Amino acid sequence: MNLDVQRLCARLAAAPPIFQTKLALTEPRGVHVDAVVADLSLARADRALDVAELGSFAPSSGDRGVLRHLELVLVASWLLYDDAFAGLSAARLFTLLDERLRALSALVVPRACIEDAERREELVRVALAALGLAPAGEEPAFAEDRLAALDSVRRQALLRDAKAREQERAARRAELEALKRQEEEEARKAARTTFED
Repeated sequence: MNLDVQRLCARLAAAPPIFQTKLALTEPRGVHVDAVVADLSLARADRALDVAELGSFAPSSGDRGVLRHLELVLVASWLLYDDAFAGLSAARLFTLLDERLRALSALVVPRACIEDAERREELVRVALAALGLAPAGEEPAFAEDRLAALDSVRRQALLRDAKAREQERAARRAELEALKRQEEEEARKAARTTFED
């Protein structure tokens, strides 16, 4: 099983046009992503995905986000058809294709996972991690660090967390300033009352 990251990135870069299809907003132009995923699970997983699971890969609407997810599933399917992915856990495969790639497709244009070196490496590393596989010739700590450096979903979550923490700090500062103003006003009132007495 040759799970060399650079070899797998080269495979992505050489994806045939059918796996680079830009799905139409009205209909998928003859590409049935659910059928591609069904074939993938038969060829590479320890069991075929069931009808309910495959339903996640049939376009239910012309929503651009749904179609971007399906486009990324096509790209990932080309990667996963590699012989090195034989014997995958069907549960892990479904989680990768449905959940992990849905989140990634919200941040990364699927075509970039073919055309851009960093996005290719990100997709390869995301797939390996989600499938519980280790990149060939890499220490686990290095593989984790490299994925963390490339992971668009994680980076977005960190940015969102940082923004939320900054908003909390700003709200706390505003509370403290309001409290300080209130105390100063009360002190002035107390001073006036004392002066008037």
